[in-house]
Amino acid sequence: MRIALLILALIFGSCAGIFGYTTTELGWRIRTPKNLPSRPTPYPHYAPKYAAGVSLRFAMVHDVIHERYPVRGPAYYRERDRIVREKLKRLPPNSQEAFDLTDDLGVGLDKLGRAGEAVPPLRDKLARQLKAGQGGRQLYTSYANLGTFLIHANMKAAMGGDAMARASVKEGLEFIKKSIEVNPEAHFGREEWQHHIGEYLMAAIDSPSLLEQFDCVGNDFTLTPSRDEFGEFPSAISREGYNSPGGNKLGEQFDEQGELIRPDLRDHLRLAIRKVGAERGFPKSVLEGPVPFDEPTLGIIGMWRQGGGANPYFAVALGEIMLRVGQRYIAWTAYERAYLLADRYGWKPEHVDFLREHSRKRQRAIESELPADEMPKLRPRFEAELAYGQKYQKEYHEYEAKRIAAGADIRDEHFYDDFHKDREPIATPLGAAEWFDGTDPDQIPPLRDRTARSVAVLWFGIVAFAVALMGRIFQFLHDRIERNQNRSLGELPPSPSGA
Repeated sequence: MRIALLILALIFGSCAGIFGYTTTELGWRIRTPKNLPSRPTPYPHYAPKYAAGVSLRFAMVHDVIHERYPVRGPAYYRERDRIVREKLKRLPPNSQEAFDLTDDLGVGLDKLGRAGEAVPPLRDKLARQLKAGQGGRQLYTSYANLGTFLIHANMKAAMGGDAMARASVKEGLEFIKKSIEVNPEAHFGREEWQHHIGEYLMAAIDSPSLLEQFDCVGNDFTLTPSRDEFGEFPSAISREGYNSPGGNKLGEQFDEQGELIRPDLRDHLRLAIRKVGAERGFPKSVLEGPVPFDEPTLGIIGMWRQGGGANPYFAVALGEIMLRVGQRYIAWTAYERAYLLADRYGWKPEHVDFLREHSRKRQRAIESELPADEMPKLRPRFEAELAYGQKYQKEYHEYEAKRIAAGADIRDEHFYDDFHKDREPIATPLGAAEWFDGTDPDQIPPLRDRTARSVAVLWFGIVAFAVALMGRIFQFLHDRIERNQNRSLGELPPSPSGA
């Protein structure tokens, strides 16, 4: 009976202490009660991967999906091609200016859909640089551009089974790899993801089912957007690290604009970023393991804006990434864009059908978690946003063509002044999605006091049990010693009657 009481005392004391401790020190990380003080706090992905690098904002993802950014048009690149070729005729071939202009020439040809024509001048430039003894970062643009042009010129044929085209794509990927080696920080890490995605497409040629299993960064299409699959609280934050003891104090390392005040904490903060990609079953030859979600997102944004533009591989990947970090509205729009671009997915009709079906399935799952009155607004809002972005880009191109036809110099720093005059910026202002309401438990006395009391109860139960247990052990030993002594003396005869 006494042992049972001791065990009950331990259970009561321990449970009381553990319950109080977890609901204060750990529970606040899961959800912030409405009655507790909070303040806007930057997400950990505000800390860029590289010093002085670009950090991701969700508005950037929204804008690339809806084409809300300026992009130069065909008239601009045709005019630049003319100017560059004239200047190259007058320059020493091994001058740095000639090298830079060769890059401009190649990029312009690629933008005009003539990537194959851009390969020879870049090969020649690289050969001249090597002969002149250049190396390291001096070769970055040659490696990156030559690799890009080889991939753009040959990927479609390679996916159609052309062996020579496939060899050219492989060569392009090797050049991209070299560009990463000499300058890994360039373009938000764009080349790193260009290489991963190129390897994904090459792997899909050998195993077409990959296109129906994973997106281009390794997010599994078969996982359902639920708490069971993506974690108890899908968000941009992994609770391990960012909200560790001391918690939101880490958020204080950013200024009001979200810029990092303590660069020495960058790597520590980035440990708390939610990871995506390379999920179970994804080829490790493409990507070895999950990565912070902002890295592939910035890479895709860079390739979309500065490379070949929108494509279904990028759109569906953005949808999967945004879904995994709790940005359901952005994810929905990414799937809508993927659906519209699906005719460029893979090389078989069944690939197109798969992407369209998957996009609609994901959208239905998202809609089921949204307020009922939001559902009818989603598609009209998306269509209006996309039309606004595409109209802006169309007017931008028309302005360029008109100004060039009128004899304006594209090199004039005021070339675009009249276009931007009295026009609102195309970039979306930052909104509430960029921040979360953080709570620092150290700044909340009731929680701190309750934690102290809970820990006291916990230790009281443990100590009480230990003392009682020691008393029981001593009593047991005492009784045993007495029994042993009685056995050694022998059993005494009963006393005579009346003695």
